[in-house]
Amino acid sequence: MLTKIHVLPVCIFVLIPFSFLLTYCIAVSLNHVEVGFPYISDTGTYVPESCIFSQAINLVSFLLAVFMYVQYKHVEQHYRDHLSSEFTIVLKLNRWAVLVGWLGCFGVNITANFQETSVIIVHMSGALIAFGCAALYSWMQTVISHYVCPLLNSVLIARLRVFFSLIQTAAFVTTLVAGIIAHQNFHGKDPTKWHEEDGGFTAHVISTGAEWLLVMAFDFFILTYAREMQNISISSPKIHFITDDLTFQSREFYHSEDRINITTSQNSLRTVNSLPNNSYPEYGKENVLTTQAIVH
Repeated sequence: MLTKIHVLPVCIFVLIPFSFLLTYCIAVSLNHVEVGFPYISDTGTYVPESCIFSQAINLVSFLLAVFMYVQYKHVEQHYRDHLSSEFTIVLKLNRWAVLVGWLGCFGVNITANFQETSVIIVHMSGALIAFGCAALYSWMQTVISHYVCPLLNSVLIARLRVFFSLIQTAAFVTTLVAGIIAHQNFHGKDPTKWHEEDGGFTAHVISTGAEWLLVMAFDFFILTYAREMQNISISSPKIHFITDDLTFQSREFYHSEDRINITTSQNSLRTVNSLPNNSYPEYGKENVLTTQAIVH
């Protein structure tokens, strides 16, 4: 059984800014980007920071996918035995939320592994998927938070999630619109080193600032789940043993001192007997299953 699940959102909260700040410092020290207001992906465009950027963001996307699945099962478990009118609404929204979240994780992977200087269309498509799905996932989880309040989270947490979702939405739109305006007015040589004389500098600063704000708002949104995940644990999955004619769960036949004799014939199953370990008669073509060989 896994406990201390609340460590997962905390790790994500720490890893996201640490990864970006690390690659930013490397990129600035090697003169790959300007000190002021680069896009996040600009800090992971050139070697060697691109290698660190890709690995770190791949890890972040994996942890996010795990977090989203845990949150999905958290809500599902809470509503498993509820038959109220809210039951169908919440469970459907919960299923769609985890799918949207996983799509966003896929977009994060694309953004990290396809640099803008190599395949700009793929990189930008991944960024749009990642940021758009992040904002949408936050809104879907915010709605769920209000349904499960106050059993899974407090009213304050639900309102905080509204606040962070609003910031993400506004920042996403600002990043997109200001970025388009900036690139339409850009007449410099290297967009990763944007100067005032290159044109569209003000729009560029607004776009990059909004992008950093979007990421940090999502980062704090994930952190809001740390407290409620202190109250849950995860059990190991059940293993089913399958033969031609039956399916066992491990708990159904685990006996350390027994020897179970099984005979199958034409889609039928009959248990002949259960004998001590020191008894070994001949059973012809019967299938013998010794439970001592089963390891959990």
